Amino acid sequence: MASYTASLATGVTFGSALTLSGVAGPYIIINQFRLSDFHMLLTFLTASACSAATFVIARHTGFVKISCKKNNSFSWFGSFDGNIVGGLLMGIGMGLTGACPGTVLVQAAAGVSGSKALVVGGLLAGIVFVKWQQQNRPVQARESKKHSVPEIIGWSDAAASLSYEAALLSMILAASFFAPRGGSLLQPVGGGILIGLAQVLSVTAARKPLGVSSAYEDAGKTFWAFVDGKPTPTIESLTFAGGILIGARLMMQLVPKTLEVFYPNRKLSTPATLVGGFALIFGARMAGGCTSGHGISGMSLMSLSSFITVSCMFAGGILTALVV
Repeated sequence: MASYTASLATGVTFGSALTLSGVAGPYIIINQFRLSDFHMLLTFLTASACSAATFVIARHTGFVKISCKKNNSFSWFGSFDGNIVGGLLMGIGMGLTGACPGTVLVQAAAGVSGSKALVVGGLLAGIVFVKWQQQNRPVQARESKKHSVPEIIGWSDAAASLSYEAALLSMILAASFFAPRGGSLLQPVGGGILIGLAQVLSVTAARKPLGVSSAYEDAGKTFWAFVDGKPTPTIESLTFAGGILIGARLMMQLVPKTLEVFYPNRKLSTPATLVGGFALIFGARMAGGCTSGHGISGMSLMSLSSFITVSCMFAGGILTALVV
């Protein structure tokens, strides 16, 4: 029961942070990929910097053991093929719909145009992925294989973390002064700090890093368990996702100004929204994480697979937003 309470509280905090930060607006995300508004990137970098500090403290004190993300490979063309293809698919879905797995739920809470179709597309992706993965299981990486950047370059965790924080701080300062961005209730750095606080709660209460896309896969597992007449699994990730919806809606009620970021409404046909939502979630699960699991958490843990996934995500998103 305590674990479900922790998941719910973390979800409420994360949903509130996403709403207050203004990063959940469809055109905030699309314009980031068009390179005309860097609000999303600034929020993203700040949240990652806060998360990295949280993980360093948690590991140093021995409070919780958090491992870096391993690579996802399906033996197609390399050790990171799942991360590359999944990241590209996720970016295509983000560039098309202006949403990521976490902001899908925030947009649904706000009643953004097409958000219901987006949720349906994501749930369908989770259902299909569960069956697809049974025939295409990722190759299990050897335990001895190096998965983190510090291991690969031969640095200590402390030196790598300090270098990462310094690099993020430099990019945040440069983007704050020189990169274009639109107006919102909170400055993106402030929004990133709020998301970082959600990461602190996730680590201290739920004992794990933030990550959203697994909830869609777990919804798929629940669906197939019901279809096959098997006991429905008890899954904390669905409680976390419900918490995001609650936190987002609550914050919109308390601070109505947060709704301004969702307008003008997204102009996308229902079939395109369904396809975009499907690509978004299916790609995230193929890569083993999304913007929160790989971006905010995985990169902060110095996971090589996360850096590759996020790079491919941005590549797919930029190409889609510029072409479509």
